[in-house]
Amino acid sequence: MTRLTLDEIIDATSARVVLTRDADGAVRQAAFDLTGLPRVESLLVGRSAPEVPGIVERLCGICPAAHHLAGIRALEALLGVVAVPPAAVAARRVLHHAAVVWIHATGLIAADPTLALTLRRFAKAAMAMVGSPGHFPATAVPGGVRAPLDDAAFETWRALFKPAIDGALEHARAVAGTGRPDVFAGADAALVDAAGRVDLFGTHLRAVAADGRAVIDAATPPDWDRFVAEADPGASAPHPYLVPLGPGAGAYRVGPVAQLRVGELTTPLARSLQADWRARQGDAAWARAIMTVHAIEAIPAALACEEAYGGPITVPVPAAVPAGVGVGWVDGARGLLVHRYATAGDGTITAATILTPTAQNEPWLGDLLRAGATASGADPGAARAALEAAIHEADPCLPCSAAPAGAMDLVVDTVTTQATEGD
Repeated sequence: MTRLTLDEIIDATSARVVLTRDADGAVRQAAFDLTGLPRVESLLVGRSAPEVPGIVERLCGICPAAHHLAGIRALEALLGVVAVPPAAVAARRVLHHAAVVWIHATGLIAADPTLALTLRRFAKAAMAMVGSPGHFPATAVPGGVRAPLDDAAFETWRALFKPAIDGALEHARAVAGTGRPDVFAGADAALVDAAGRVDLFGTHLRAVAADGRAVIDAATPPDWDRFVAEADPGASAPHPYLVPLGPGAGAYRVGPVAQLRVGELTTPLARSLQADWRARQGDAAWARAIMTVHAIEAIPAALACEEAYGGPITVPVPAAVPAGVGVGWVDGARGLLVHRYATAGDGTITAATILTPTAQNEPWLGDLLRAGATASGADPGAARAALEAAIHEADPCLPCSAAPAGAMDLVVDTVTTQATEGD
């Protein structure tokens, strides 16, 4: 029998913001509190590496497919698996992009429940088609996937495609230009393909500075430690940064805004929307709508490969996991998710890092919170609304992100400090 001891119950639907004001009341700093979200990597240390994918896909009920695929990719990196069969690539891509649609649809439940239901039905049919009909995914295995495409589920998915793409397009056009222009002094990071085009299941990492200059052009998973580091390793708020820019200056964000900034989309409908978004310096809500269109379009694009419907679905993998470091990543609905595992000679995990989009977006969310609190002045109601809007803009991977406007369980703590001379 397994016993669990609960020292503390944390309400995942709540959000806590800490504002630091000077003696005159001016907002000096704002932070979204992540201390209630402890790092879970210690659960993996000491376990056999092949056990880990089955554990990590259940660490997060909000984005289990992303953890499933990032974990499998990290294990395959340890095993030296260079490529999986085209049929497996197609199935993994379908699962990942369907999960992106599902998550973006969840954020629409309060504003447009009809569209949210249409998109979720579409996403669910796509995930069932590749062997993941339940909430937790079961599609990928080391070296490939468990089963070929399900023909009956394929027909269901195909019938739902047009309502989904039509509804997503209508929504993307409706929200175009309705938010505030995006402003962030840090860099943007997202996955791309070998040609530098945006790819949510990509093989390369690209980062661009606020002025559009490439900071990281085409890094691969083995390059991870050379390009990204944590200022506070193991902390709930690890403060990751881009190594070429250093701590502080290397702050960056991930997610739909970053995805639209780092490169061109590969699907035609979303690419045309992206051009308008860039020209008008669009906001995050519009970016999420565009990336929903892209994810829907990406599913038939993955299935257009003739090998998706036949041929092998796995490749042989070594029985033993050697000592080494394996990095696996995906670019999900909220941005880049990275799993890094280090193993000993007997294949046990000696160290693990799981870097979430929320942790990477902390500097951006802090900037949004400070700007909102400053602009709202001394009006408590306006301040609360501005802080909620900032949280919705950055969309942290927490249930509070889906709360309707005015319904977020928001706690605001204020710390007063003396302004430093010269500020």
